[in-house]
This record gives sequence, C-alpha cells and structure tokens, in this order.
Amino acid sequence: MTATRRAAFVALALALAAGASDAGGLDLHASADAADVGLPAYPGSIRRSDPSGDPTGFSFGLWGESFGIKLAVASYRSVDGIDKVAAFYRDALARYGPVLDCSRAAKKPDAPKSRHDDKSDKDKPVTCDSDSSDAGARLYKVGTEHSQRVFKATPWHDGTSFELVRIEQHGTD
Repeated sequence: MTATRRAAFVALALALAAGASDAGGLDLHASADAADVGLPAYPGSIRRSDPSGDPTGFSFGLWGESFGIKLAVASYRSVDGIDKVAAFYRDALARYGPVLDCSRAAKKPDAPKSRHDDKSDKDKPVTCDSDSSDAGARLYKVGTEHSQRVFKATPWHDGTSFELVRIEQHGTD
C-alpha cells in the first residue's frame, strides 16, 4: 500500500473513530485476498502487484459502539479469458443472492438523494445506479446497499485482470 493511500485511510479512520464514544477499533491491512472478500480465488490466478512488487489490494475495518464499516479489495490476473473468469465469479457470487449484471448498464447521472430517513434503505438490493463497465468488461454486484460484493473484470493482454470488493456497513444511517 502506498504511503498516500495509507495516510488517507488513517485520516478517514481517525475522523470516523472520533464519533465513537466508549468502544471501538481499527483494522487496516495493506494486503487482502479473495478470502477477505468472501469469495474463492480463481484457479491459477495470481495477485496483481504495484510497480514496486507489493501486492495490490487492502482491507479496512472500523467499528464503534453503534457503527461498523468493513472494506476489502483484492486484485488478480488470469491467463484465462474474461468470459471464463466472469462465469466462475457469477456462480461464486450467487451464494449471496441474485447477481446483478451491470456490465451493459447505461451510465446515467446520479439521482438526487431523497430526504426521507428510511432505515430500511440499507436492506434494499444493490442496484447498478450509475455503475457500468467499459466495452468488453464485466461488472457484477450482489447483496444489499449495506452488505455487498462486487466483481469487476477487464481484458488484459491475452487474459483477464479483475477486482473483488466487499463492503459491509452497520449502524451508519
């Protein structure tokens, strides 16, 4: 993890932790893998690394008395084609619920946020919203607004480059 990225996470963590009154914690790792996202690693894939050779990806957790946030990102490459890798992850994501294919979703401007305070919004299924992928890429989402997993893949040389993401939020309304 670069020093800039690490500093940004620490600043975010300190800002969020300031709201915790009595109990809280911070968990920050400069590396994450598919297991941290709750998904299997694609067979034969290798973790991507930055130019210095350090693995890309991270996991971050912050919790207090009444809230919690967990984010994990893992990046991989495979010599297999995008269709084969995407099919593997579409099946793996299905264990968490219906998989939403945002690969061909048209980019739309962000909708204005409603002003109501409906706690049930966190349990609504994920949507593509303004998320979409480039031509030839794949983007799948599963879960709810506060508990979701995302798979994003793009063609890379003769294979596929892909990211796995997990986002969990509790008590952050």
